[in-house]
Amino acid sequence: MTTYATNITPFAAPERDRTGPVLTTVAGSVIAVLALVMVLAGSALFWVSDHKTDAAGYYTTATHHYSTPTRALTTQSLDVDVDDDAPDWLFSSGTFGHLRIDPRATDSSKPVFVGVARTKDVDAYLEEVQRDEITDLDFDPFSVATSRVPGEGRPAMPAAQGFWAASSTDGRPLDWKVRSGEWSVVMMNADGSPGVNVDATVGTKTPLIRNLAWILTLPGLGLGLIALVLLAFGVRGITRTDRPAAAPAPAPAG
Repeated sequence: MTTYATNITPFAAPERDRTGPVLTTVAGSVIAVLALVMVLAGSALFWVSDHKTDAAGYYTTATHHYSTPTRALTTQSLDVDVDDDAPDWLFSSGTFGHLRIDPRATDSSKPVFVGVARTKDVDAYLEEVQRDEITDLDFDPFSVATSRVPGEGRPAMPAAQGFWAASSTDGRPLDWKVRSGEWSVVMMNADGSPGVNVDATVGTKTPLIRNLAWILTLPGLGLGLIALVLLAFGVRGITRTDRPAAAPAPAPAG
């Protein structure tokens, strides 16, 4: 009669290599942090776009006082340039946004003029005219540093010049669509007389902030989904336990 052993002793399975699941979990964690940072940054930009602009979409400063005892107050050259390596869609026409200056003459008897023009045209127009150039401008807290340019000339009426890209007369707001190039902003009395005093707000409007918010948020959400998948597989692989395998049955007794 043939008999078989009934006591089958299990043996321990070799320890499984968990390097893959661990690396997957680490990668998922890193991607999750990156996704969170991107989504939070995008959300912050959406909040700024929705709550820090006026009804026209401008980020506007408080009203500040600009003055000079000379015939003109100008900015130094504002260089608006496009990096040759930047994608065309990022700096397409109109993407630079708008600049708005809303001036009010401090002395009602002296209407003011505000204009934006190419720096070379402004320099030619104000050649030999005494003026102050703004070398540094801070809005919070407000401060203006200027440099005096000497001269004895008397400028022609500013509103009569044809080179302005945008201008303001009679207290109307100036609205300039920002273009590439070197530009200067000029504040003068409308008659070109010395002693310029202007109270003005300065505002900017650009689609780049909201566009950047989408650029950060949408990929951030996609990375978040990838991170969840990696973490799920990684944690499952780390925590999975292998059942011990049964020892092979002994050969039947003869």
